[in-house]
Amino acid sequence: MRRSGAAAALFLACCAVPAAGQPVRGGALPTLFPPDNWWNVDVSAAPVDPASASLIGYIQSPYPTPRGLHPDFGGDDPDVPPEIYGMIYMTVPGSQPLEPMAFDYADQSDTGAPGRPAGYPIPVEAKTQAKWIEGGYPGNADAGGDKHLLIVDRDNRFLYETWNTRCVPAGSPSCTWEAGSGAVFLLDSNQRRPDTWTSADAAGLAILPGLVRYDEAFGTSPIRHAFRVTTRGTTGYVYPASHDATIAAGAPPLGTRLRLKSSKDISGYPAYVQRIFQAMKSYGLIVADNGSDLYVQGAYDVRWDNGVLNPAFGALKAADFEVIQLGWKPAVATSAPAAGLHTLTPCRVVDTRDASGPWGGPALAPGAERVFAVEGRCGVPTGTRAVSVNLTVTQPEAAGSFEAFPGDGTPALAAVLAFRAGQTRANNAILMLSSSGSGGFAVRNHSAGNAHILVDVNGYLK
Repeated sequence: MRRSGAAAALFLACCAVPAAGQPVRGGALPTLFPPDNWWNVDVSAAPVDPASASLIGYIQSPYPTPRGLHPDFGGDDPDVPPEIYGMIYMTVPGSQPLEPMAFDYADQSDTGAPGRPAGYPIPVEAKTQAKWIEGGYPGNADAGGDKHLLIVDRDNRFLYETWNTRCVPAGSPSCTWEAGSGAVFLLDSNQRRPDTWTSADAAGLAILPGLVRYDEAFGTSPIRHAFRVTTRGTTGYVYPASHDATIAAGAPPLGTRLRLKSSKDISGYPAYVQRIFQAMKSYGLIVADNGSDLYVQGAYDVRWDNGVLNPAFGALKAADFEVIQLGWKPAVATSAPAAGLHTLTPCRVVDTRDASGPWGGPALAPGAERVFAVEGRCGVPTGTRAVSVNLTVTQPEAAGSFEAFPGDGTPALAAVLAFRAGQTRANNAILMLSSSGSGGFAVRNHSAGNAHILVDVNGYLK
């Protein structure tokens, strides 16, 4: 298993104007994953891998001249309509009807979002209309290519992604959906795919958070995430990847993170290009699939200027990058401060019965983890290392427990709150926050049913 990454010339595409209650192609997105997620973590101080020079050499080895980056995104191909370049993404409301989806790799695919009915919220227009799926062709067109489909449920905060997406039989407006593989990610979670599982990407990662997007490049804030990149071959996988694709001697594993060297001068480029290149220094490029060497994926948007992007990317050579330590993770705190509790007037920071959002719904699905950032809320100041809370479970559909751990950590073995089906129960706890200073703690629902959680903070430790 599996596929080749796209490689093509650049043209441009555009984004729809947002409309409440309707599917929207391109445009504004909710926050994609917590700040300590592997896509969003700053790696500028991470150590270089001992094999960095060898892995960079593999990328360069077939080419007689230094290999440069290529911006694998853009817009319409005027010579072969409706073909496009770049990934299409869309947002849909929580009321979007769910379409059944059959998978070639069903044993490694999600039938739907956790805690929700099976199906993917695919707009009906994608069956017969162009520019809803990667490549540009309608779902029932029997087209080739990777045909990724990227959908954000903006109300329920899920990301749905599929690969090799098609609607069969070809040409039928009443066709049904099939895909090679599919994965659903909760936007407030750092959960990885199970080891050895793929996603819509060979590495088992989400695709959308790793795209170069026009709104970020031309925004006023730094881009705060890594980008997705391909190499012609890979071997094995390392964290954060969960799946391998091919075996190529000397190739980097999936999940490898390349980082633009801090010494590389990027000052001569337009501000938006500098913003993209600075993200490569701070967050890097994650090898996510097999394809053309150093092709960096981005979103479809007609406003990109290829006359600027192509030479700018091409000027960054393989030798301008280094490989950070394979499988590197930031250090995670293991204990709370021994003293120094500062009391607060009890204040509710999380209630999953509320409307969907970073501190509201949805309920925790079976086995699901959510990260809640509390710094700056209810009087919790910057620099807090742990919070004193009262946790309450309500409306649990099955017996189980909640486990709590730092937002950049992994599930703890001990439960902070056990419960029976239908029981409302509370417990006090000291919850460690992320070591990075992002102020997040995570909760995992260790039960076979959905459950709501309420968190009231009453103090903090620095």
